[in-house]
Amino acid sequence: MSNLSVKTKKISPNVYIRIDIPQEYIDKLKEICSMVIVEPWKYGQPEPVPSSDLSECNVILTLGLHDPLHILKNAPNVQWVQSISVGTDAMINDDVINSDVIITNTKGCTSVPIAEHTIAMITSFARGVPTMIRNQKERKWERIPVMDLENATVGIIGYGEIGFEIAKRCRSLGMQVIGCRRNLGKKNREFEPANIVVGMDQVDDVISHSDFLVLALPSTRETVHFFNRERLRKMKQGSYLINVGRGNTVVEEDLIECLINNRIAGAALDVFEVEPLPKEHPFWQLENVIVSPHNAYYSPKTMDRYMDLFMRNLKLFSEGKPLINIVDKQLGY
Repeated sequence: MSNLSVKTKKISPNVYIRIDIPQEYIDKLKEICSMVIVEPWKYGQPEPVPSSDLSECNVILTLGLHDPLHILKNAPNVQWVQSISVGTDAMINDDVINSDVIITNTKGCTSVPIAEHTIAMITSFARGVPTMIRNQKERKWERIPVMDLENATVGIIGYGEIGFEIAKRCRSLGMQVIGCRRNLGKKNREFEPANIVVGMDQVDDVISHSDFLVLALPSTRETVHFFNRERLRKMKQGSYLINVGRGNTVVEEDLIECLINNRIAGAALDVFEVEPLPKEHPFWQLENVIVSPHNAYYSPKTMDRYMDLFMRNLKLFSEGKPLINIVDKQLGY
């Protein structure tokens, strides 16, 4: 997890909680905070309008801020927002960028489950599991084409902490891993699970050489609809796309076209432009698509990881020390 040297003023935390968390965590927070207000916002439901007086609130724990200006007006003294999501693009607009509010995310908390999900998708495609399931429903005994993963190439676009964990697991299967990232400033040994890591200026080469293309990109001005028809058509014939990053990095209509025309063999999608995915969306019907409901991040330990990070950050905040996982508001991650 990153730790940037941005310091907060030493102060007693007054916390506004906008997520649905177990009572045990609320009780712990009440022991160490001057004020705790709980107005849960459950995933998949509209963002609630604050009904409490937030004038003394200086900390917000939330799933996101789809209407940040409204929140900032209701909580004029807020200094820090802890998002339980890694992606914070929905809460960062010009009002937030121009404010002194610090945004932190949960980077690192979900890297392992997302990596495990990715491996599940890769092995499912390689061994023909979707076809096996269809054949089982039809009681159809038929051998199906499979592929070896040993020496197959996986390209990871967005080689950060999630990409690192994916690369470790792919290498253990004997796969060749190419990482692709914006910043190449780190030392080579920090990229070691990958066979090679290149800059985004070589992304088209990574796309064209990959048997499995894994997208782990954040949502930024540069990455929205980055994977359009032109780039998708550079993928190898018979290759697979796996998106565990952000849904809006892919032009879905262009991907559907490539899938229907068998320009690529299949796609495993955990994130979408609109969530929940509308029932009439073509992805539900395509036999070469695996749809998961933005579930790759989840494990029974997920909430514990989130709250452990928040508690550590809360202690740092109260001591006036640098927080963990501060988001660069200009970059959006």
